[in-house]
Amino acid sequence: MASQSKKLTVADTVMDGANFRLFSFEFESAEFSKKVYLLLPLIEDDAVRQAIWDNMLRDNYDSKTLEQKMSDEINMYWDNVASNPELVNAEKMDERYSDIEYYESSWSVTPIFVSDEYIALVDYFSEYSGGAIHHQWGEVAYVFSLSTGKQISQEDILDDIGAHRYLVACKLYSLLKKSLGEDNDSDDANVMGMLNDNFYFTDKELIYMYVPYEVAYYAAGEPTLSLPKKWLKPYLNVDGPLYKYWFGKKLSIIL
Repeated sequence: MASQSKKLTVADTVMDGANFRLFSFEFESAEFSKKVYLLLPLIEDDAVRQAIWDNMLRDNYDSKTLEQKMSDEINMYWDNVASNPELVNAEKMDERYSDIEYYESSWSVTPIFVSDEYIALVDYFSEYSGGAIHHQWGEVAYVFSLSTGKQISQEDILDDIGAHRYLVACKLYSLLKKSLGEDNDSDDANVMGMLNDNFYFTDKELIYMYVPYEVAYYAAGEPTLSLPKKWLKPYLNVDGPLYKYWFGKKLSIIL
């Protein structure tokens, strides 16, 4: 049985020159286990901070009541343990709960890239239900503007020319096949599925991420494929945030 805290961990920290607040708890019983680790950016502009936090928390919690709701959840768990102490007693657990389908979940939000203008956060999830062959898990990246709190989408960064989108998808598909040690077949019907809107960028590259089974077999894990900015430049939206971040604002030519 994992060590368990009766209180929510809340702590401030600094990563890559940016301030973050950690919210974390973990508990386990005969019926289920749950682990939550959220490292959320502390931004001076309350509206921007709330926009980013609400986007990452989605339907799980509310940014305005996050600490209270998480504390209430922990207290509810320990109240249940107080009424049913065998939930955390290994010997009694086996006797009473041996036929229960165990459920396990893990959820984390952590930064993967921080600049003066943008922040990229990765949402990791893992779930397991008794009887399943293996865990279901994956990572999804989100990129936000630090000035507005707006999430940057694939539509924002790539231009809208169909032929260009196809070339980018084919490049990703080729990188995937190479990483798997397979022959490339750009006629595959799933080529355009490589543009899944699950990405983040750094100062040098655009990185696409894929959850298990999305573009390859389970044993391949989570393929991560990167496109260098020099290669990608012709296919970017010149008025979009990534082009401006990498190459500067487009200069309008007046004739």
